[in-house]
Amino acid sequence: MKKISIPSRLWYENEEWELTFPDRWEVDNLTSPGFDRPGLSPDEIKDRVEHPIEGPALEELAQGKKQAVIVFDDMTRPTPVKDIAPVVLETLHRAGMKKDQIRFIWALGSHGAYDMINARKKLGDHIVENYAVYNHDPFQNTVRVGRTPTGVEIWLNREFMNCDLRIGIGCITAHVHVGFGGGAKIVLPGIAGIESINQFHNQLHRDYSRTGLGNFDNNIMRAECDAAGDLAGLNFKIDCLINRRGEIANLYAGAFRATHEAGAQEGKEHYGIPHATGYDIAVCNADGKANESAISLLLSLMALKPGGSGTAVLISDAPEGQVPHYVMRGWGTDYGGRHFESKIAGQGFLQAVMKRLIIVAPHPDRTMLDLVCHIDDATIVKSWPEALALLEGDYPGDARVAVIQDGTMQYMKTPKV
Repeated sequence: MKKISIPSRLWYENEEWELTFPDRWEVDNLTSPGFDRPGLSPDEIKDRVEHPIEGPALEELAQGKKQAVIVFDDMTRPTPVKDIAPVVLETLHRAGMKKDQIRFIWALGSHGAYDMINARKKLGDHIVENYAVYNHDPFQNTVRVGRTPTGVEIWLNREFMNCDLRIGIGCITAHVHVGFGGGAKIVLPGIAGIESINQFHNQLHRDYSRTGLGNFDNNIMRAECDAAGDLAGLNFKIDCLINRRGEIANLYAGAFRATHEAGAQEGKEHYGIPHATGYDIAVCNADGKANESAISLLLSLMALKPGGSGTAVLISDAPEGQVPHYVMRGWGTDYGGRHFESKIAGQGFLQAVMKRLIIVAPHPDRTMLDLVCHIDDATIVKSWPEALALLEGDYPGDARVAVIQDGTMQYMKTPKV
């Protein structure tokens, strides 16, 4: 049997799954070079935070400030904020700020709120026990700060805007809308009001060619984020690139446009898998954003042979389930957020683009696929051996198989001409 390991359960045991395949199948491990990079040491993280690539140092920015806010990404992102935030806090205290002058805010966007179990995973015990940590509420307690050049009204978190030093901590990964997440996306949609978030997602329909996974240059949705970052007065941003174990492989600090640009340019190689298509089976793992597993299907579709004759396998090991999303997901039998579309069994897109969709989910639920299809259009199993048995039944002879290490963080490069 052939064997390939994939990362799993980042916010839990953070272990590897071992996938096995019959020797008669041709199996390609599609991964990116950055996934196997080592993590930075604490001293390397500190050095990068203290020496921004553009703009003043954080300690200089903090001089004379009365209130500081640190906005950080949520559990749909793999950023180990607890490895960075202590350096930021040390800097703020060195500049004269006290504990009660500093607070943390989850950049939830239109995701659901989190409890302190998750806060301890993300921030560490010391921060939770010594500093205020607030959820962002997109439905109230926001203030208007202006509008972007395209007319998007920007309402932002009231607590954030009440502070005179505004810091963001997040990561850069391939993203289905803005090309690469990071930068001022932590503001829009991160701490924006629900109507601003809805208007932001509307921008997707302006020009699809200027959005999309890994499509960073001249991206119209990235431009909306940048405009919101200016309106927000985001003073200092820390953007990380992450490896397969959820460690920080590189870090950029300073002005948000500069950190995002530098991180995304590196991210094109760090997260880029070779262009490879024509597979009978595409096994796509979801780990870094396991609770947003559905986005992995984009890479599966790219890898499968055209004509709807291939099989996609999505590995979704998220014990907490899929993240609540007030814009994209369902909130009732046939209704949901502004961009939700009700799915009817047998009438979705799956039948046109693939032979079968197999979901490997140790903790499945009936609404987990509402972003992409009706649950009855997929075959749900709880373990890899169950999935393999189905695949061997469908492909008793030869088969070409692609294994994508993490379809929620990586992207497929465009073919070379």
